[in-house]
Amino acid sequence: MTMDNANAASADSQRNPSALIQRVLSAAALLPLVVVCVWWSFWSFTLLLVAAAALGLSELYAAFSRGGYRAQAAPGMVAAVVLIGVSIIRALTTLDLTAPALALIVMVSLAMFAPRHAQHGVVAEWALTISGAFYVGGLLGFLVLLRALETPLRDGLLAPLQPQPGAAWIALVLMTTWGQDVFAYFVGKRWGRRRMAPSLSPRKTWEGAAGGMVGALAGAFLALALFGLPLSLWATMLIGIAAGIVGPIGDLSESFIKRQAGLKDAGTLIPGHGGVLDRIDSLLFTAPTVYMLALLLTG
Repeated sequence: MTMDNANAASADSQRNPSALIQRVLSAAALLPLVVVCVWWSFWSFTLLLVAAAALGLSELYAAFSRGGYRAQAAPGMVAAVVLIGVSIIRALTTLDLTAPALALIVMVSLAMFAPRHAQHGVVAEWALTISGAFYVGGLLGFLVLLRALETPLRDGLLAPLQPQPGAAWIALVLMTTWGQDVFAYFVGKRWGRRRMAPSLSPRKTWEGAAGGMVGALAGAFLALALFGLPLSLWATMLIGIAAGIVGPIGDLSESFIKRQAGLKDAGTLIPGHGGVLDRIDSLLFTAPTVYMLALLLTG
């Protein structure tokens, strides 16, 4: 659940209390799967990400289609898999093939679309196909890089379970995002009055945003205490603040796409939450932010 969905759900849940129950049950069903995949191994988490990328990208292209825009799913899926594959190679070998991969994707995709030059709108179709792959596959790739981090942990409350460093960093991303999400929901529901972006996300409020920032900070400090991440209190606060800012921006970015397509949700796969893309839109922005800060603050 993202901040946009959280604030939007506040009014809905007041009219329909079962909506909140449905959202909680869906989250409770998905949470164990996510935790097991994160904790089990690098590869279990990576497979989960590939599945999320495929589902999220298919929802994105379907949204384009319903809004009257065209995109080609097959080349877009291939490009997204290539981008995630580049992240896997970099994570396992330190070989960075990002620049060659980007060049290859642009060149090959243009060569594929060029024979249709006489058809109207093909350039826009190419741009939506490739940008969609970069948006979903490229940004999810940063979670792969985070899962592969081997920065030694300090003693945390969960130290007896011997958590892997990469799993701890993923937990930091998830806990800041979910903390922001939960606090934004309840603060927005109880005190939300002043709208942030009326034309883009009518039910998003400044009160919900403030609550979300508190939740992101709480999630960051809880992750620090549980996993013993190699961060100072100031560094943890910086990551929490950054996550509290970029998460809602990621959510608003997906809202922009949905407004263009005339949609409320990107999909209906998860009852009470919309689609996969609705679930990961904030993570798409939080993951690269936390990764870059992790390198900066622990390097």
